[in-house]
Amino acid sequence: MHGVDSDDAPVPLLCANGLYKHLHPPSLAFWRARQARTILRDIHLSIQAGERIGLAGVSGAGKTTLLNLLLALKGADAGSITCQGRAVRPASVRALRWYRRLVQYIPQDPAASLDPRMSVRDLIREPLVRLSVEGNHTRRIDEALDRVGLDRKFLSHRPGALSGGQAQRVAIARAVALRPRLLLADEPLSGLDLPVRARVMQLFDDMSRLDGTAFVIISHDLAVMPRLCERTLILHDGAIIEDRPTAALFEAPAHEHTKALVHAAHLDHDITSMMPATPATALYPVS
Repeated sequence: MHGVDSDDAPVPLLCANGLYKHLHPPSLAFWRARQARTILRDIHLSIQAGERIGLAGVSGAGKTTLLNLLLALKGADAGSITCQGRAVRPASVRALRWYRRLVQYIPQDPAASLDPRMSVRDLIREPLVRLSVEGNHTRRIDEALDRVGLDRKFLSHRPGALSGGQAQRVAIARAVALRPRLLLADEPLSGLDLPVRARVMQLFDDMSRLDGTAFVIISHDLAVMPRLCERTLILHDGAIIEDRPTAALFEAPAHEHTKALVHAAHLDHDITSMMPATPATALYPVS
């Protein structure tokens, strides 16, 4: 079990305890209340510095709702979230500035998150300014672009001039420039060709090993989990039904739902060759 308290255990970077979230549909008539539906039930999650955690589940399992709670965009109906021991809950932009510096988000749809009126340079600079990040912003922007493998000529481009893969890398660079302690990434490899996937996978690996950055990676594609994550959580009907080391989970899934997911993804075989024991570039060589 992750996050067990003891005198010697490190303090988790982020901890969620007993989260519940209910959906209250509008009533068809004022005298007839409709039954609330539980979207998340009794979620416990502890994330240590440098951990790479996969979160998988079918559509409707509760992944997006959990992500919104971890981002403090919505509040839980019960339970609590703490980051480095501080309570996390929805609040004003100013009140959450400390949390936004520590926890960043890579969206699944970069086109929806990038202002079409802004250049790539301004898009990456914006959160640095809004969150009052100290230091040389130009250096951070250049470094972030280098790390995701985009030429600096793109700094003057606007989102409309970018391909889907380039826009995805700008969204990643925007988050990476802040040097967060935790990255929540929703389908971060979608829209990327194989060589660029390799570069992004290597970036995540470097940030985890060298910088101590933790990751929660949400994906419908279970095949990416062995390559990206040391630990995988399976969310089903609003509950975490498995939370185990990735290799063990895919080689011997315990829950019937997990077995079905693994089988559907054609991963019900020895996955040791897929584990990130070697750099990602060895899996997808970059020309």
